[in-house]
Amino acid sequence: MPGSNDDDVDSSWDDRLLPLLTNEWQSADALAARLHAKHFTVLARLKDMMRRNLVERRIVQNPSGKKHAGRPLQQAEFRRTL
Repeated sequence: MPGSNDDDVDSSWDDRLLPLLTNEWQSADALAARLHAKHFTVLARLKDMMRRNLVERRIVQNPSGKKHAGRPLQQAEFRRTL
Protein backbone atom coordinates (compact mmCIF):
# COMPACT_ATOMS: atom_id res chain seq x y z
CA MET A 1 0.00 0.00 0.00
CA PRO A 2 1.39 3.40 -0.83
CA GLY A 3 2.23 5.51 2.18
CA SER A 4 2.19 2.65 4.68
CA ASN A 5 5.46 1.92 6.39
CA ASP A 6 6.36 -0.18 9.43
CA ASP A 7 8.59 2.65 10.67
CA ASP A 8 5.55 4.96 10.70
CA VAL A 9 3.57 2.43 12.74
CA ASP A 10 6.44 1.98 15.20
CA SER A 11 6.96 5.71 15.62
CA SER A 12 3.26 6.38 16.20
CA TRP A 13 3.11 3.69 18.90
CA ASP A 14 6.37 4.98 20.37
CA ASP A 15 4.78 8.44 20.54
CA ARG A 16 1.76 7.00 22.35
CA LEU A 17 3.55 4.62 24.72
CA LEU A 18 6.77 6.38 25.70
CA PRO A 19 5.08 9.25 27.58
CA LEU A 20 3.21 6.69 29.71
CA LEU A 21 6.28 4.65 30.57
CA THR A 22 8.24 5.70 33.64
CA ASN A 23 10.77 4.13 35.98
CA GLU A 24 7.84 2.42 37.73
CA TRP A 25 6.86 -1.09 36.61
CA GLN A 26 3.46 -1.21 34.87
CA SER A 27 1.45 -4.08 33.43
CA ALA A 28 0.47 -4.18 29.77
CA ASP A 29 -3.17 -4.24 30.94
CA ALA A 30 -2.74 -0.94 32.77
CA LEU A 31 -1.04 0.67 29.77
CA ALA A 32 -3.74 -0.65 27.40
CA ALA A 33 -6.47 0.77 29.63
CA ARG A 34 -4.80 4.19 29.68
CA LEU A 35 -4.48 4.14 25.89
CA HIS A 36 -7.98 2.73 25.30
CA ALA A 37 -6.32 0.04 23.15
CA LYS A 38 -6.43 -3.75 22.99
CA HIS A 39 -4.18 -5.60 25.44
CA PHE A 40 -2.56 -7.79 22.77
CA THR A 41 -1.82 -4.81 20.52
CA VAL A 42 -0.08 -2.97 23.36
CA LEU A 43 1.79 -6.14 24.33
CA ALA A 44 3.04 -6.59 20.74
CA ARG A 45 4.20 -2.95 20.57
CA LEU A 46 5.95 -3.28 23.96
CA LYS A 47 7.69 -6.43 22.73
CA ASP A 48 8.89 -4.54 19.66
CA MET A 49 10.09 -1.66 21.86
CA MET A 50 11.88 -4.18 24.08
CA ARG A 51 13.80 -5.50 21.06
CA ARG A 52 14.93 -1.93 20.39
CA ASN A 53 16.01 -1.48 24.04
CA LEU A 54 13.44 1.23 24.75
CA VAL A 55 11.69 -0.71 27.53
CA GLU A 56 12.56 -3.57 29.84
CA ARG A 57 10.35 -6.39 31.09
CA ARG A 58 10.09 -8.43 34.26
CA ILE A 59 7.84 -11.37 35.03
CA VAL A 60 5.88 -11.27 38.29
CA GLN A 61 3.23 -13.46 39.86
CA ASN A 62 -0.30 -12.38 39.05
CA PRO A 63 -1.68 -10.56 42.10
CA SER A 64 -5.09 -12.27 41.69
CA GLY A 65 -3.64 -15.52 43.07
CA LYS A 66 -5.21 -17.55 40.26
CA LYS A 67 -3.55 -20.74 39.08
CA HIS A 68 -3.20 -22.45 35.72
CA ALA A 69 -2.58 -26.20 35.73
CA GLY A 70 -1.57 -25.98 39.39
CA ARG A 71 0.98 -23.20 38.82
CA PRO A 72 0.50 -19.55 39.73
CA LEU A 73 -0.27 -17.30 36.78
CA GLN A 74 2.42 -14.81 35.86
CA GLN A 75 2.26 -11.48 34.09
CA ALA A 76 4.76 -9.15 32.50
CA GLU A 77 5.44 -5.64 33.72
CA PHE A 78 7.27 -3.01 31.72
CA ARG A 79 9.19 0.20 32.38
CA ARG A 80 11.26 2.63 30.38
CA THR A 81 14.90 1.55 30.00
CA LEU A 82 17.08 3.43 32.45
